[in-house]
Amino acid sequence: MADVVIFNNSQITQISHLLGDRVMTGSEISRVLTRLAVPDNSGESTKWRRLEYTFTACQDKDHSGNVILRFIKEVLDPVNYVQRQDEFEDYRSELNGILTFSGIQYRDDGEFEKVSVAKTISDAQKRVQRILPKLRQRGVHSRVIQYCNEELLKENYFHAVLEATKSLTEQIRQMTNLEEDGSSLFEKTFSTSSPYLILNNLQTASEKNQQNGFCMMLKGINSMVRNVTAHTPKINWIIDEDEAVDILMMISFLHKNLDNCQVVRREP
Repeated sequence: MADVVIFNNSQITQISHLLGDRVMTGSEISRVLTRLAVPDNSGESTKWRRLEYTFTACQDKDHSGNVILRFIKEVLDPVNYVQRQDEFEDYRSELNGILTFSGIQYRDDGEFEKVSVAKTISDAQKRVQRILPKLRQRGVHSRVIQYCNEELLKENYFHAVLEATKSLTEQIRQMTNLEEDGSSLFEKTFSTSSPYLILNNLQTASEKNQQNGFCMMLKGINSMVRNVTAHTPKINWIIDEDEAVDILMMISFLHKNLDNCQVVRREP
């Protein structure tokens, strides 16, 4: 991302509030400023005002918001949130609601990328604050947001559900080390005779039915989303916000059950 980014005063204030009020302690601010060799002479004791002064001074001096971007990357380094993915996504989503006014967003890999510039407050809010709260309120699994947050930010629900569906396959592959895809992967993984993952003890008919049913649910969501998107033009399958929430919560349900599965064997 080579273009120079300039933030207006309101953006700097909002970024400062987010980082100062919600993300960082005072000592953490001091450490990051020291690592970045940024002067810390605001004289402010309030964390967000301290950041606001520092960010404004750096941008005025450099005619660029690069120091602000570097600071964000230091503070919201994904490595620091491996065990706190929901928290990371909350911060990142709120941050992107601010950054979109400058035509950039912060990706889940810790890099910035260009996006279309938000023209109004409602435009930015629509991208970030509409569907994510619905999903969070319903207890969506963090893995779902991890795989499709970029698409949700752009209100691209068609591809959001596609990417989230792929996350099921990827998670099963990681757990089993199998290379199959689609129905063959699910059937092999959740076989009742020689399984790789088990949802229960597989001792009774009911337990075997539950294992088979879970496999069928995985095959069903995969067939409904991945197979359809592979053969149907986007214009012919319109997914609105409510439909996206329903599909994503189904995928979330499947992920939660995967987390409860026991690995009984895996490929070397």
